Formats: sequence, structure tokens, C-alpha cells
Amino acid sequence: MISVILTIDRSIAATRAIEPAICRNGGYLPRTNRRSVKEERRERETALRRDDILAAASQAFADKGFQGTQVAEIANAAEVSLNSVYGLFKGKEELYETVISSAAKTVGDRVQNAVLDISDPAEQLLHVIDELFACFDEHRDLMRIYANTTHGLPWRVRQSMGEKSLQVFQDFTRWLIDRAQQTKKAGGLDGIDAETFALSLIGTVTTIAARWIEEPGEKSLIDAAPQVRELFTPLLIPSGS
Repeated sequence: MISVILTIDRSIAATRAIEPAICRNGGYLPRTNRRSVKEERRERETALRRDDILAAASQAFADKGFQGTQVAEIANAAEVSLNSVYGLFKGKEELYETVISSAAKTVGDRVQNAVLDISDPAEQLLHVIDELFACFDEHRDLMRIYANTTHGLPWRVRQSMGEKSLQVFQDFTRWLIDRAQQTKKAGGLDGIDAETFALSLIGTVTTIAARWIEEPGEKSLIDAAPQVRELFTPLLIPSGS
């Protein structure tokens, strides 16, 4: 009798283990593949905690730079324990790399989306100048972090960023070079290499923005855009125009 009961219990357990559950999309998943409400809540809480830590780290790095920031103060600002920070990030280097990637992606996405509907590649490049200055003016913390990526960082951090965060910068630079190449095909940039032009444009904007951050005055950074536009416009005009 006992063996029969055990056999029945095992059969019921096995049936429940493979019992399909209705999913939101109307399909079916085995019961064992469903996540519990508790697991989903834990994932949401972890994601929110991670966002809070990154926001605190971004502010700290913008204010004090990499060297002057301590992980403990990031934890305090995010109102989490030090163990929580180290549970999500290996250390200050990884925090910095993540913040840099996020900052660079924010800038790149904003600029590219802003010129998406402009068909003329030369006009796109001129609008890139406007959008970069506007983005840095609106998000000064991003500019501080962006400007600090090649200054005052330990060698090991620069090496690590070269493997990870640098990819974001490279993607934006390639996109900018492509716009310059399209401009050259249309007759602009007479006698000027497209890559040289693209790097000169981004270098000019970021150098001016970095100086503005270091020596803030009454003027908005956006006020610098017209002069930089005037500098690059003659190079973008096709020969004979």
C-alpha cells in the first residue's frame, strides 16, 4: 500500500513539474520555467539599486574626478551599503568604465537622432556642432566626465577603457567619418581627408567645451556654436558653389 501511495505521489509530482502554464502571449511554458513574483521583484530592486549607484557615481566622478572619488562616498550618496556596491561592481574602475560608456552613449545617441531627418550630409555635420555644444551645455556633468577620460587616470583604467568603453567612442567617430565621406562624394571637403576633417571637428568642439567647463563664464556654451560653424562651413561647400 505504501509503495502504491509513493508511486502515485511521484506521478502527481512529475505531472505538476511538466504542467504547462498559460503565458501572457497566449503560449505555454513548463511550470519549472516560470519565474516567481518574488524573483521578478528582486530583479527590479537590483536594477533600481544599480541605477542609483551609477547616478551617485556619475555625480561623484564629475565633481571630483576618478582619483578624488571613494567608493564609500558613492555608497553613501546612493544610500546603499558598501557590500551592495561591490556586489554589483568589481570596484571603482568598473564603476568609472560603466559611467563613461553611459555618458558617451548618451551624447552619441542624442547627436545622431537630432540629425536623422537631415538628408544633406554636410548640413548634418554642421548640426552635429550645434547638438554637441547643446548637449554639453545642458549636461555639464557629462562634459566633465567626457573631458576627464584621457586626463588623470591610472594606466590600468585607460587600458581597461580601451577594451570596453572606447568602443562607444569609436562607433560615434566612425559614424562622423562616414558623414564626412558622404560630404566628400557630394563635392565638399575639396582636397581634405574625410577622417582628418571628422577628427578635427570633434576635437575642436570638445576642446572648447572642456575649457568652458574649467573656466566657466557668463556665456552659454551654445554661444560658441556659430563661430565653430563659421570655421568649418567653407570646407563643406562643394567646389564652384
